[in-house]
Amino acid sequence: MGFLTGIEIRRRISIGDLKIHSLDPDEPFSVDNQVTEDAVDLRLAPAGLVLRQDVESIDYVNDDLDKLYDIIEIPATGYVLPPHEVLLTQSLEAICLPADILGLVVTRSSFARLGLLVNCLAPKSPPGIKWAFPLQLVNISRVPLTIYPFTSVAQLILSEMSGEPIGYRGKFQDSYTVTPPLFSAREKQSIGARNPHETLRTFHIIARDALNQQGTSRPANTEGVHLPAEDSASRRRRSVDLAILTLSTLAAIGFGIAGNIISGGKIDYWQGVSLVLLLLLSAACTAAALLLQASQSRRRR
Repeated sequence: MGFLTGIEIRRRISIGDLKIHSLDPDEPFSVDNQVTEDAVDLRLAPAGLVLRQDVESIDYVNDDLDKLYDIIEIPATGYVLPPHEVLLTQSLEAICLPADILGLVVTRSSFARLGLLVNCLAPKSPPGIKWAFPLQLVNISRVPLTIYPFTSVAQLILSEMSGEPIGYRGKFQDSYTVTPPLFSAREKQSIGARNPHETLRTFHIIARDALNQQGTSRPANTEGVHLPAEDSASRRRRSVDLAILTLSTLAAIGFGIAGNIISGGKIDYWQGVSLVLLLLLSAACTAAALLLQASQSRRRR
């Protein structure tokens, strides 16, 4: 995997192969100011979604999530983000990637030092996609933070892919507005189809593990309850779920460290080698987790 330098990014933009434009005509995208030596700065759009003040809990299966959020404007004077609050927003820049380019969005460490987490909800931008990057801002400090629009909060790094290009065919093509959380009808039906026997089965697995660790004959709170024995298929599913969780965690840590290295400024030779290896390993972990998840879904059908 090779990453594009700032010179190559500018060349691709100049010939129209890579298209980047601002959603606000009064704040146009600037190649000179936003294309760095190895990335593209992404600015914060002046609008977002926040959870309504009267919302006390969220049931993502039964609630109408569209009605739980208020649309807010991030004015030039700034928007005050209270501690532990979440702001759903997006990048001011919209992109159209060519079929042979993969994009990765990383956050800038300057904001992390303030206690502001800037997460891209889709850090991997597939080839051929046309959209604005969905962002999540979380204030993890103990004091309110003022957020300003048009600030460069993240960076886009680009990598040239090998092999036959396919292009993006997903549901987020041409997505240029901030959207609340979305769960498909299939996901809700799958969750709603769970029954008490499934819950008892999960409880049995947890209780049995506790029994093995404590060396006791039987947990007191399972007496009188008939619980089905765990079969090999269940053990296999648990092992796969654990592997998916482990791989996803390693990938997230790897991308986070890579983002801090890139945001640090000038990168020497060994840092560059470490960065490439880190991104390769993180991408491999992500791919492996997705493959395991797809395989698990097919088995459950």
